[in-house]
Amino acid sequence: MDFENLLEESVNQLNQFAKGNSEHVEVITYKLRDLPEIDLTSVKELRKALGATQKNFGDVLGVSTRTVEAWEIGRSSPNGSAARLMQLMLDNPSIKQSFKQAIKNEKLVKREKSFS
Repeated sequence: MDFENLLEESVNQLNQFAKGNSEHVEVITYKLRDLPEIDLTSVKELRKALGATQKNFGDVLGVSTRTVEAWEIGRSSPNGSAARLMQLMLDNPSIKQSFKQAIKNEKLVKREKSFS
């Protein structure tokens, strides 16, 4: 699944829904629990399950490689939007798979660029 196209289609559907046109809109609702405490083991296991380096994982979450490293050694813990996004990936296999594919595609693009 192409994450960028999925995101673009989601935004288009959201705009249509906001205009009152729900004919071609798929609404998926996720019930969110309280913001989770994500421990260092969960961070590392999720990152590895995604096939991501600390840099790839940080890019996905919008944080630096050093921040991911700090989470994985227990120096700090993810909070806010990073913790919520990890919670969604851990609780919803389809979301996790979308991110995994996006990371894989990004690695292929970078590899192709390095051969150019």
